[in-house]
Parts: sequence; structure tokens; C-alpha cells
Amino acid sequence: MTRIGSIGRLGTDQLRALNRIRELGRAIAENKTRLSTLKRINSAKDDPSGLISASLLERELAATSAASKSVTRASAILSTADSTAGEILTSLQSARTLILEVADGTKTSASDISGNQIQVDTILRAIDTNSHTEFAGRRLLDGSSGFRTSGVDTTKISDVDIVQKQSADDVTVSIDITTQALQAKNDYQGGTLSADTTLTVTGPDGTATVSLNDNDDTQAIADAFNKVTYATGITATKIDGNEVDFSTVDYGSRASISITATQGTFTLSTSGTVTGTDAVATINGQSVTGDGSVFNVNTSDLSAVVKVDPTTGTGTISSFTVSGEGLSFVIGSSPGSTARVGLPSFSTAVLGGVTGKLSSVLSGGSNTLTGGKAAEALSIVDDAISEVTRGRAVIGGFQKYTLDSSSRVLAKQSANLSSSLSAIQDTDVAVETALLSNNLLLQQSAFQALSITTLQNKDVLSLLTSTAARI
Repeated sequence: MTRIGSIGRLGTDQLRALNRIRELGRAIAENKTRLSTLKRINSAKDDPSGLISASLLERELAATSAASKSVTRASAILSTADSTAGEILTSLQSARTLILEVADGTKTSASDISGNQIQVDTILRAIDTNSHTEFAGRRLLDGSSGFRTSGVDTTKISDVDIVQKQSADDVTVSIDITTQALQAKNDYQGGTLSADTTLTVTGPDGTATVSLNDNDDTQAIADAFNKVTYATGITATKIDGNEVDFSTVDYGSRASISITATQGTFTLSTSGTVTGTDAVATINGQSVTGDGSVFNVNTSDLSAVVKVDPTTGTGTISSFTVSGEGLSFVIGSSPGSTARVGLPSFSTAVLGGVTGKLSSVLSGGSNTLTGGKAAEALSIVDDAISEVTRGRAVIGGFQKYTLDSSSRVLAKQSANLSSSLSAIQDTDVAVETALLSNNLLLQQSAFQALSITTLQNKDVLSLLTSTAARI
């Protein structure tokens, strides 16, 4: 006969059914929680080891996301700096056109030259304004976002442009000039010409034709050469009644003089092409050959362009210190993944070269159009254009090879981390839905089994009651 539990106590079959219902209830609740949160791990007991792995992945994913935002912001800052530098470059090209009109004799009247000077002044003041462009309250191209130098001997070093500094620590730079930079030089000692003469003159800036007349003296010869200095980069100086000295404005091996007579005779002290000499220096223990007197310094600590005054003789120059961090950006998920870039100064007080700074081309300066210094002003603007172009290359190079590369790496890293985290933590909806359906079906079966067990007990109880009544 089927057993009936004691009064106040359930039978064994009922207890089994109830236990099964409780187990299925917990399973169903877990299925519903996972489907509602879409997470497989909702508490530590769900998967202790998985929870640890997921926590580590979440932390790294958050760091990667923060680094990605930092790279995006850095790219925005440098894009602003680059677009501003591009505008400055356009302004310099406009100034060059105005200066060239005076240098090549297109405009010779005092009023025309004065008009061009006024326009050049306006352009240069606009360049100073643009150099103060800000991003989120920080000026970009006035030098405050670059690296700082201190202790520079300005009587021997005209400019120091720090391209990159690897750490926040100060770097000391020592320079010992072993070979001085020289201009290309030649001279004519033939005195007054005895026949019409036509010369093809080629210098570092280009080629021009110089036409001389019979009986032109050395002053006339020098004047004719100086009229085309803007095109050739060669200046002429009358020494006496017989001699005219020629020299390039620029220094170094790229500065050259070639004067060939296509009509008449014009005898020089040195025939053929004459070139200048590049300076050589020992910088922080490394032997560096300059471009003229401009040195590109690349060490494990520093990348810089140092412009030494070409008239500086050989010997040791007082050392100077490079400090500051420039602009520092986080480009990776680890604490040490940072990169620095120093934005150059594009103000008129800094831009320029050996001949002078852009500020000297402004009215009242030493290289103005109205002061008869068109050739010098042209050389200064050309040097400034080279500086801005080089500065844009630094900015663009950092964006392309550092920021864009980091952005791609971070994007792939984020995708891989998300995939790994999903595999550990996220709910497999299809599997969980199937389990929920199965558990609900089992729960219904358990309830039915409990109901059957209860009915069986009632039937036995009814049988016992009726038997007792007959007895």
C-alpha cells in the first residue's frame, strides 16, 4: 500500500516534487535574470573565475576607451594647429609676392613701394594674430605649447627649434664648431668693360641674365648684379676701380655661384662653379654636418634644429638647456603610453633666418621695402616659409605616424577586448531561451507530479475511512 506521511509531515514523493520545483524555480529565475540583463554573470557566485577575468577586461576596455578619446582630442588640437599654420603659409606667400614686385623692379615709385610695405605690414600683423590661435584655452603657435630653451647664446645662435623631446627631463645641449660655414665667393678684377657683355648668372635661388654695356665701370657692374639678387641669391660689392666681389646670401654647399659670358669677356678669379662650405660641429658628442650653418640634431633624447650664426668662428658655444613637456598625450591603455610633441612658434619675432626675422620687415625695421632692403626681405620671407613648412611637417608627421597609428591600434584592441568580454560575460540568448522553455516545462511536470501524489494520498485516506466505517 502507498505510504502516507505522518500528520504534519509531507510524504517522500511530495518532498521530492517540492525540491524539484524549488530547483527549477531558481533555474527559471536565473534564466530570466540573464535574459533581462543580457549578462551571464550577474553575481560572483555565477562564475567566480569568470568574474575576475571579466573585471580585468572591463578595466582594460575602459582604459582603451579613455586613450581613444585622448587620441581623438589630440588629433583635433593638431588639426587646428595645422590649419592655422596653413593659413600663415598662405599669408607668407602673399607677402612674398608683394616683396618680389619691389625686388624685381616691377614697382619702383616711392608710392608703390610704400603701398606694398603697408600691405606687408598688415599681413605680418595677421600672422602674429594667427600665431595666438587657441584650443580649449591653450595657445598653439606662439611658442607656449612648445619646448623651452634657456641659456642660449643669442650672439652665436640665432634660433633653436625643438622638434621632439623624449622625456620630461631637462636636456643639455653643447656645441663645438669645428668647421665654419662659408658663403660661395668669387670676384672680377677686370675693371671697366671694353665691350658689351651678356652674362648668365646662376646662384642658389635661380638663374638670371645680366646685360652690361661697353665702358660700364665696377659700380655699374655691381648695380646690375644686385638688381637680380632676388632671382639669383648673389650680391655684388664694388671694392675699387678694378674689382667687384660676388657672394651668395646663403651659406653652405648648396650656395653656389656660376657666371658665364654668352657675349663678350668676363674673367673671374675662379672659373666654373664656386660653392660654399657647410659648418661641422660636435653636438653632444656627435659629429654633425650642417646645412650651411643650420644643424639637424637627432639624439636619443632630442630632435632639434639649431641655427648658428654663420659668422661665428670655430670653437665651443656655451651650452643651453631644453626643458618643458610640450603637448603630452595618452595614446595607449597603459600608464606609460604617452607621446609628446612641441608646437613651434610662428610669430614674426621668431620666423626668419640668417638674414633676419620677419619682424625686421615691418615698417621701422631694418629690412623694409621702403628702406631699400627688398632682397633681404625676400630672403627672410623665404626662410620663414621654409620654417612654417617644416613645422607643418612635424605636426603632420606626429598625426600620421603617432596619433593615427595609435587610433588604429586602440580600435582593434577595443574590438578584441569587447569580444573577449562578451564571450565571458554576455548571455547566449538562444541557449538561455531554450533552457528557460525547458525549465518551465519541467516545472509544470513537477507540479503535475505533486498533484498526482496528493491525489493518491487522498485516495488512500478515503479507502481507510470507508474501511473503518464498515468495521
